[in-house]
Amino acid sequence: MSPEDLKNFQIDPEEEAKLTRKLDRYLIPMFAVMYFLSSLDRSNIGNAYTSGMKEDLALTATQYSTAVSVFYSTYLVSELPATLFMKKLKPHYYLSFLVFSWSMVCLFSGFVKSYGSLIATRVLLGTFEGGFFPAIVTYTTMTWKSEEQAKRISYFFGSASLSGAFGGLIATGLTKVTSSTFEGWRWLYVIEGIISVFASLWLFFGLPDSPADLKFLSPREKMLMKVRAKQRELYLGDLDHINWQEVKSAVFDIRTHISYCIQFCQDTILYGFSTFLPSILKSGLGYDSMQAQYLSVPVYLLAGLVFLISAWISDRYKVRGIVFFCYNFVGVAGFIILLACDNDAVKYFACYLITFSLYTGTGLNIAWTTNNFSGFRRNTAIGLNQTFGNLSGAIVGQVYRSSPYVLGNSFSLGCICVSMILTVSQLFYLRHLNREKEAILRGEKVDTKKDRLGDRALEFKYCY
Repeated sequence: MSPEDLKNFQIDPEEEAKLTRKLDRYLIPMFAVMYFLSSLDRSNIGNAYTSGMKEDLALTATQYSTAVSVFYSTYLVSELPATLFMKKLKPHYYLSFLVFSWSMVCLFSGFVKSYGSLIATRVLLGTFEGGFFPAIVTYTTMTWKSEEQAKRISYFFGSASLSGAFGGLIATGLTKVTSSTFEGWRWLYVIEGIISVFASLWLFFGLPDSPADLKFLSPREKMLMKVRAKQRELYLGDLDHINWQEVKSAVFDIRTHISYCIQFCQDTILYGFSTFLPSILKSGLGYDSMQAQYLSVPVYLLAGLVFLISAWISDRYKVRGIVFFCYNFVGVAGFIILLACDNDAVKYFACYLITFSLYTGTGLNIAWTTNNFSGFRRNTAIGLNQTFGNLSGAIVGQVYRSSPYVLGNSFSLGCICVSMILTVSQLFYLRHLNREKEAILRGEKVDTKKDRLGDRALEFKYCY
């Protein structure tokens, strides 16, 4: 079948739905488990801190905040290269190497004896974890159509919410498994590290370098994968060779800057709240260590459920920014209650309201970015989105410094408000660009731009 025939081939909707379900059953569990483990290994410092690490390592509040922040010093610089070079490095080699490496670092974190060694393991953990999520998002854009991606990304963030919940449950159990030489919080790192090592083998042997190379696909399904790729050619672009002009144009695109500013705000909420939730419940609301661990579980579960619903709505109606803009109103109410109320039960209820902003804005903004860029402009935009967005991880460790975390929660509230302003600005700007393209196509306006490739093509419509 010629390239033109592939492009014009009409896939039966039921046949295509069957194919995407097959892809989901094979790839989504693999990526979701890896992201679950990544989130668990990254955030378990919060559970370890409230389960005895603070006392055993004689950590001050400032040292703990620094340990949280320093992780992102290497995490950030790993993200953009991951999106640009993933295909060159072969996904199954590159991703399994990252998972194996951070697994070993996590395992050996259970043997740290001092503040200095804790800092060293956090720096190494950030080095290997940093490129993983941008890389799997890039792989997602190579596999599913733009209108199919929010739901798939929601599975990753859903797994992250489960990591928060299970991290609390595991920590609750392991606080009882102590001895004179090996405390419960150390088992937390060792057990999670061993599990992640085995997961890296699954990725190495199970992930194809291209979705079209999946061995279980029939010849007909492989042909349909080629059809889908051809139909998305305008969106995908040529990923076999790095186009540095495309990279440069994305760097100077105002939409890229708005995207990563929104991501910074949303990630601040996510990292601040998820990392310090056990401490907020223990020190801020007066619960003991055991209560703080298990009371965090339903909060994370609701966060994951909320995001799954929001992603379904987003894909169903083909909207991105509008959805998380509306959800952020609930998050604003949660932070206001948490800051203004003195009743511990009401403040705990406020934690549930905050979950509406926890994963929704973070995940849907990523899908929004991937949908509105093509080729290496998309890869660059995703890389910058994750790099500058995750800069918030270094910031939250400095604003969430002491109980009851008034500064940190106030900063997060401000970030939600800024995110909402930026989202509205992006919505109006994209609407303007779409109307401009429509006017040119109707002959009502002269096209003054020389570059009309990829997402700048007149036929390419930006999603809201």
